[in-house]
Amino acid sequence: MASDPHPLDLSPAALETMASLTIRLAAAIEEECETIGARQFSRLKGQIERKLQLVGAYDRQLALMGGAAAVAADEGARARLGEPTKRLRDAMALHTVRVAAARTVTDRLVRSVAEAVAEKARPVLGYGPRAGLRTAYAAPAAMAIHAQA
Repeated sequence: MASDPHPLDLSPAALETMASLTIRLAAAIEEECETIGARQFSRLKGQIERKLQLVGAYDRQLALMGGAAAVAADEGARARLGEPTKRLRDAMALHTVRVAAARTVTDRLVRSVAEAVAEKARPVLGYGPRAGLRTAYAAPAAMAIHAQA
């Protein structure tokens, strides 16, 4: 029987590395949530870049440890990573809410701008019933915003 070329590393050092990465990733997401909540969107680019670096390191460490299933199956790993993982999950849940709220505000703003543009673009055709102005009806045009990722 051949030995596994990539043995699982669930050593105390690997668990501490994973705990540290989990805490740092949670902190990065919490910071991003604060920035979104404060509507300081110009600060997000650097924060997102740092978060993505942490996500990459987190994924690599998790792979070295055998993946989420292997970590969850190990009692010592569950004990050491339970609290950091809870913090990460809470941060991710808050992030989902903050991003959804920011997106709703942005969508409403874009819709309002599109409606204002459409209103200005409606030519007056003349007078209608009861001397009301008749305008050409044009539904607000869809607007697409391309954001660099």
